[in-house]
Amino acid sequence: MTVSKVRRQMTRISLVSVLLVLGGCVTVQDGPPEEKRDISQIPDAVPQVHNGDLKDSPYTLGGVTYTPMSSANSYTEEGIASWYGTKFHGKRTANGEVYDLYGMTAAHKTLPLPSYVRVSNRENGKSVVLRVNDRGPFHSDRIIDLSYAAAKRLGFASVGVANVKVEGIDVDAFAAQQQEEAIEQQRLYVQMAALKNYHNAQVLRREIAETIASNIKVVKGDEKPEPLYRVRIGPVQTPEHLESLLEKLEEGDFESPFLVYEPSRSKSKP
Repeated sequence: MTVSKVRRQMTRISLVSVLLVLGGCVTVQDGPPEEKRDISQIPDAVPQVHNGDLKDSPYTLGGVTYTPMSSANSYTEEGIASWYGTKFHGKRTANGEVYDLYGMTAAHKTLPLPSYVRVSNRENGKSVVLRVNDRGPFHSDRIIDLSYAAAKRLGFASVGVANVKVEGIDVDAFAAQQQEEAIEQQRLYVQMAALKNYHNAQVLRREIAETIASNIKVVKGDEKPEPLYRVRIGPVQTPEHLESLLEKLEEGDFESPFLVYEPSRSKSKP
C-alpha cells in the first residue's frame, strides 16, 4: 500500500471516529497533545550499551507468532512508519518502561528491546536516532511506530504516516566512535606542577624554557578560595614529540611530570 493510500485510509478512520462520537458511541482516540511544545529542542536518543537481558523471546499476538532478532546491528528496512501519542502516554511499554510521547522512542515488531535505530524520512531527508522499547505497529503495511516527538521531528506528525528507512545501530561501535571523537577533541599537555603561588609558577616556567624550546604556559585553576597555577608544556603533537620532551626534562633534572588533557577550543563547539 502506498503512503498516499494509507493517508487516505487514516483520514477515513478519523472521520468515522468523529461520527461515532457524535452518535454517542464514545471511544478513546489517539492523537497529538494539546500542549504546544518546541519539539525541535528534544535531542535524539543516545545509544548506550545494555548490560541486562534483552527482551527478544518469541511472542504471539492475534494468532501471529513473532520471533525477535538477537541484534539490531545488521537490520535495515524501508517502508511506512506511523506514530502513537496521547492514548498511550504514561502507559507501560513492552519493555516495561513508561511511554512518553515527548521521548525519542519507537515500537517495532521484531527488534530486540532495547535497541537503537536511525529512522530517515525518505521524502524530506530528515533523520532521528531512537530507542526501541515497545512492540508494534501490528499493521501489515507499517514497519515501525514512532513517538509523537519523533514523528514531529521527521515532519509527518500532521499527516500520520511517512515513507522511511530504518537502520539498526551497532551500540558497541557507536560507543567506540564516541570515545575516539572525545579524544580527538582534546589536546595533550605535559604538566610540570600545580602551585599556589603565581610568582613561583612563572619562575618554573622560565627555568623550563631555558631547557626546552617549546610552548610553556601557566594555567590558572578555578579552585576556591585560592586557585592553583599549573605549569604545562604543549600541546603534544605526536608520540615522538612527547618522548623528546620527556628526555629533555629528565636531562634538566626536573621533577617527574604527568600528562593531562585540555579541551580543544577549535573542536569543542559544533
